[in-house]
Amino acid sequence: MTTEEKEHSPGNEAGERPNACRIYGRLIGGDTVAEADGVALARLLSINPGTPAVARENRRFMLRAARTLASEFGVRQFLDLGCAFPTEDSPNLHEVVAARRTETRVVYVDVEADAVTAWRDRLGDTEHVAAVRGAVQDPAAVLGDALVRDTLDFSQPVALVLTGVFPFVSDEDDPWGLLARFRDATAPGSYLILSHALTSEDWPEGAEEVLRLYREEIQPMFPRFERDVLRFFEGYELLEPGVVSTPAWRPDEEIPPEVVSFKRAVAGVGRKV
Repeated sequence: MTTEEKEHSPGNEAGERPNACRIYGRLIGGDTVAEADGVALARLLSINPGTPAVARENRRFMLRAARTLASEFGVRQFLDLGCAFPTEDSPNLHEVVAARRTETRVVYVDVEADAVTAWRDRLGDTEHVAAVRGAVQDPAAVLGDALVRDTLDFSQPVALVLTGVFPFVSDEDDPWGLLARFRDATAPGSYLILSHALTSEDWPEGAEEVLRLYREEIQPMFPRFERDVLRFFEGYELLEPGVVSTPAWRPDEEIPPEVVSFKRAVAGVGRKV
């Protein structure tokens, strides 16, 4: 196994190098950061102190979108791909949708063993909610997993949740093709909840240094142009307001115009046609 394969394989253990999943968990308020992450996290925050706010906006978008689909569109099934760690200081996806729709079913999927273990510890014997280890780069394995199939009924609508996941998938791995394979496995009337970082010209000063830090010390990031993010929604009809800056997707309260126009990351929700 090469060094690169070892660093990015599902078997990579905590502590070998800074871990993007744990760092994201820390940015949204968790305590998942390990010793190996400390230096990289400190550098990240020194370069761009606003990073935690962006991460939290991503999280809040996901919860708003899931709540909207459950309460307004009657969606009962969610497949959260690249779910990262559960949070303690805010509700998690299954809690948000269960509060608004009966008989909901949720599967959390992540390649990081520690994240899956944390979910299983958090869930306990919660009915109709499961945590599975799997990679978005292997749709067949995820979709064929016995626990996934036992929890979700793919003959009925399923909402795919991919928030901040594809920026860590290179063009060579064809993230649009990967998304299409998940999309094609879902029934008509299913949904996609997706957010994605835009290219560095949409970021504040220090963007290239942040990308270099991730590339050299954590995990390479692949921000994309907005037109390329829109490609993920092929086969879906976008819900209003379309693909917009992450905090501007159906906010719970009015937000300043500069927040709407600042597109470091964008988000949208689509219905499969």
